[in-house]
Formats: sequence, structure tokens, C-alpha cells
Amino acid sequence: MTAQHYRCPWLLGPDGWQQDVVMRVAANGIIERIDAQPDEHARPLPGVVIPGMPNVHSHAHQRLIAGLTGRHGSDEDSFWSWRDQMYRAIGLLSAEDLETLATWLYCELIEGGYTVTGEFHYPHRLAECDPVETSQALLSAAEQAGCGLTLLPVWYRYSGFGRKAPTAEQAPFILGRHAFGELIEQLGGPMDPDGLHRIGMAPHSLRAVDVADLAELVSAIPEVPVHIHISEQPAEVEACLAATGKRPIELLAEHVELDARWCLIHATHANDDEIATLSKSDAVVGLCPTTEADLGDGVFPADRLLETGGRLAIGSDSNLVTSAAAELQLLEWTARLTRNQRNVLVGQQGGHIGKRLWTLAATCGAQALAQPVGALVPGRRADFIVLDQQHPLLSGLGPDQQLDTLVTTGRSDLINEVHVVGKCLVQGGKHRLKDALADDFARLRARLAQHGASP
Repeated sequence: MTAQHYRCPWLLGPDGWQQDVVMRVAANGIIERIDAQPDEHARPLPGVVIPGMPNVHSHAHQRLIAGLTGRHGSDEDSFWSWRDQMYRAIGLLSAEDLETLATWLYCELIEGGYTVTGEFHYPHRLAECDPVETSQALLSAAEQAGCGLTLLPVWYRYSGFGRKAPTAEQAPFILGRHAFGELIEQLGGPMDPDGLHRIGMAPHSLRAVDVADLAELVSAIPEVPVHIHISEQPAEVEACLAATGKRPIELLAEHVELDARWCLIHATHANDDEIATLSKSDAVVGLCPTTEADLGDGVFPADRLLETGGRLAIGSDSNLVTSAAAELQLLEWTARLTRNQRNVLVGQQGGHIGKRLWTLAATCGAQALAQPVGALVPGRRADFIVLDQQHPLLSGLGPDQQLDTLVTTGRSDLINEVHVVGKCLVQGGKHRLKDALADDFARLRARLAQHGASP
């Protein structure tokens, strides 16, 4: 790749909008400088430029069952019944299938504004293959799609609190402590800081990993991101209280330091004391509003977290929805429904909801994934989005109004271009690989649906 210069009519920087500036990107895809000096060789970008969005939580395999779990099958249709259906689908996948599925998904996520994804990967032994093989399938998929990836291999040992034995369906996920450490080592640990890929780790949850083992794990594998599911379901909180006398976030904070490495996924049923603990820490809360809504999880009190100085980012989780704007839209809308107010998450400082939420989630997401993205500044990677200023919903609007429209409508078709490490992967709203991948993805989904992926 050669150096690239881009002329931006409007660019969203950490301090607000910059008008008519040139973004100069080095051959390695890192932003060298942004200034207003004329450059006749700069490529004019056809719309407002904003940072690419980090996606802190994805399960690529779950894209397979999008739309296939919409039938009410019992009086207790819930996260747990949905999980049973998802487990059946996993049992039909091979590592090759996972690569096909993930490549398609990552192209969709890029179209939706996500330029780097955190892949929370626990189906380690699909079709009884080696765990390294499934991890490499995901890394290969990200390389083909062109996105950044922080791969988060999952440590999964038990099916419930008290070291409850795993179920038969969970067998492909299970790794002992030694095997998990070997997997991280084989994958290479933290990768080249100038590259697109990173390796982190993910103790699945406090029901799947005993909290007493976590401190040793975190110290044994230093300097990498640590992600964990926590407090997603009321039944999980009740089981934790019954087993330990503590709530999940309370229990976790007693055993580990919640520093900047940590990203707590969902945290839906955190109480006020736990929110205070999170806000005092350097950890990020990773929210996935469309999945949390689809599964009936509940509503995380994002307003209270932000009012007390906490950090949050967004993820696509089950990948039923692949638009970053749609996650932010639902995040704000649930706050409005809870508070009976509008523009809640802007906070007391006021301003525009689009700029507030996009900047916050991008910055905190970059921290959670240990990726040099999230802001358009020198030294960061040139991951950015160009809005479609010719779209009827955006035509004639100023930059704040355009970003407000993107977030409040949740529509990824307002995105014209997406660039990762300075390379244009999406133009006219479409990823350059989509046509070539469509038939393979359709065949995979149809085959697995016919053989039991749907209820």
C-alpha cells in the first residue's frame, strides 16, 4: 500500500468537527497528520467522515441462526431455550463452515460501520477439530474481509456455579487451564502492534469459570484484553447469590482488579453498588442492545453508568443485527423509555446525541479491543466511515445533523464508504466481496437449516 491523502469536507475529531481538512495516511495505514494545508493530489471524500466503530462482542457462528428462532416453542421461551437452539446449530458446523460464515459476517459488519471486531470464540472443537484450527478460521475470515480482529478465545470449564459438570452440548467448548494457556501461546499472544489482529482472552462467565481461578489466569497471561459475560440473566444473578452470597460483579471485583484490560459484557442486572464499582474502575461495559432485546435479557442502566463517569462500548453479539448505528439507536431509545425523556444519554453537558454516543462508543471500544482506532488523530489507524451526503435523509444537512440522523434512524444505508487501515472496502454501501460470497453463505445457511439449525 502507498501513502494516501484524503480531503474531508467535514471530519469528526476528538475535539469536534473539522471542516475542509486533509487526512494524510502513511503507507502502513497509520494517520500521519490532519491539517488544512491544500493538497492537489488528495482524494476528495464524498461526505462527512467519522471514526470506524469497534465491535467489542461478536459470536460469528450465531449469524447462522438469524431469524430461525422466531417461533414460540414453550411457555418458558427465554434466553435459555434460545441457547438450546443455538447449541444444535453449532453441532452442525465444521471449521471450514465457520470460516465461510465469519467471512460473510465480517463483510456485513464492515458495511454496518464496524471496522474492527472482538470475536468471543468458544466453539473450539467444531467437528472434533483442534481448537487452533477454529481460531485460525476466524483470523483467516477477518483477513479476507479486511477488518481488524481482536480474537478472544474463551476459557469454558463448567456449566454452572460450584464447578458443575458441563453438558454434552458444551463439550466442544471445554478447555482445561493448561490447554487454554497452550491455545493462547499457539496463537501468538499479543500480535504485531502495526497489524490488524490481536489476541486477547475471555473467561466465559462466572458460571463457566470458577472465580477463584481468575486471578491466576489474568496474571499468567498479562497485557491482553480480558472479556467476560456477566449478570446477563436474573437466573445467573440468583444462582451466583445462592452459591457464593455475592452478586456477579461484586464477586468478580473482590477477586481481580478491574483495570483497563477488562470488558464486562452485558452487566444487564447490575445494581447501584455494582454500577458504582464499574464507574470507579477503568473497565469498559460492553453493551449489545439488539441482542439483549432479542433474548429478553433486560435493560442495562446506561444512564446511571454515564452519570457516574463509567465507560461503555457496543457489540453485535448474536449478529441478528449488523449495524453499529442500530445498537446506539436502541441504547438511547431504551434509556428514553425508562426515563420518559428524550436525548437521555447526551448527559447534563447537552449537545448532539449522535456525536456523543458515536465518539464515546468508538473511544471505549478501542480500549476494550486494544486496537489503535476509535479516533481520527495522528498515530491511530486510518479506520473511517464516509456518510452518503447524497442520500435524501442527509442531503443539505450539517455534520451534526447527519450523524444524529445515522444514529437515531439506525440505518447503515446512510454509509457510503468504509475504510480500514486506509483501504476502501465498502463503496456505495456494499463490501467489495459480497457478490462473490453470497452463494456460499446462502448454501451453508440453507443446508444447516434443513438439518436442524431451526427449531
